[in-house]
Amino acid sequence: MEFNSELQRLRKQKGLSQEELGEQLGVSRQTISKWENGTAYPDMLNLMTISDFFGVTADELINGRKPENEPEPEPEPEPAAESPDAKITQNPGFHCEYKSRAEIRGLPLVHINYGFGDYRARGVVAIGNISTGVLSIGILAKGIISVGIISLGLLAIGILALAAFAVGCVAAGIISVAGIAIGIMTLGGLALGIVSIGGCAVGTHVSVGGVAIAPVAVGFIVNGEDTVVLQNLQEVSQVTANEILHIIYARFPEMPGFLRDWATLLFM
Repeated sequence: MEFNSELQRLRKQKGLSQEELGEQLGVSRQTISKWENGTAYPDMLNLMTISDFFGVTADELINGRKPENEPEPEPEPEPAAESPDAKITQNPGFHCEYKSRAEIRGLPLVHINYGFGDYRARGVVAIGNISTGVLSIGILAKGIISVGIISLGLLAIGILALAAFAVGCVAAGIISVAGIAIGIMTLGGLALGIVSIGGCAVGTHVSVGGVAIAPVAVGFIVNGEDTVVLQNLQEVSQVTANEILHIIYARFPEMPGFLRDWATLLFM
């Protein structure tokens, strides 16, 4: 057996595609294809790298010492022609990768890389197990706009979201909307912030909620220095934003307007 047939046999024995073997050896899929077709041969450095990877000697690679009774490997069909603007890879253990050839400042315009394993996507638009991009979607997503189980970014949506504007089951940010919301302006079942609105709202300045705890507290059960106690849901519509603003101005005259607007959100 010649070198090209022995290389193909060893690769298939490990269950690797030509592209996967190329990634392991640091060469392209086309180079692997040429070696297996016998149209090109590796230099001494690549030959030693191949030997180390498969755990065989260079002599075994060149002379092809094949175990007895092992059938000759069937020739691998030529891969389908690649799209002119993208590369798509699909591997046996549920793995799919797409990377556009178009780039912006060295980043692929679109990179999709997901499956069972530590697959990472990095691009302007990134979708993967772990993704980083302007628009990022993944289990762990980092980007200007990110969507994932754990999301980090300027705008983040996820089970756990950390961002300037965060939406999720648990969210932390300047503006947080979540089951548990932590931030400057918060809205949630449990809201903790400077100005908080929620079922249970705790604020350093203002809170509005079923249970409201803050220096200025508005709700059904309140604890604070300046409070507005609501007896029922109908009273929410009867309280005006100006009434709440009057109390806030008296207690916190230098509070920024956007915080006052958030505090009176339910009474507009």
